[in-house]
Amino acid sequence: MRKVLIFLVLCLAGLSLWGCMPGTYSAGPAPAAEPAPPPPPSYRFEDLPVPSSMNLVRAESYIFEGGGLRAAIMAYTGKDDPGDLVKFYRDNMPQHNWQLVSIFEHEEATLNFRKTGWNCTINVAKKPMETKMMIWIGPANGEKKG
Repeated sequence: MRKVLIFLVLCLAGLSLWGCMPGTYSAGPAPAAEPAPPPPPSYRFEDLPVPSSMNLVRAESYIFEGGGLRAAIMAYTGKDDPGDLVKFYRDNMPQHNWQLVSIFEHEEATLNFRKTGWNCTINVAKKPMETKMMIWIGPANGEKKG
């Protein structure tokens, strides 16, 4: 019994040493890491521009489109300067037939737009490490949608 035990110990030791010995085998080059898939596109309405530098926060966003109806609360974060975002929307929304109704600015900025049948409110706020933007869009009461 003792001889069998000594034999097994020697075999295990030999196998472990054999695995550590430099050999002529080659595992070949490590396979190249596949590039990460691009992030899924953010939900955007055709007539609602969003700067590409702003990232949709899906966990805080709710979007519905169907039967000619659309309604959404979309949260975005990014590094953009809030003033630049306000300028972006003041300049770009009229190109999509949105009319600026009002703008409130203090530490945050809230822009209200409308077009036939629709309302859109955009809030821009500077947070400690990022800029947060919220967009609400939905049907206007009592107006024919265009």
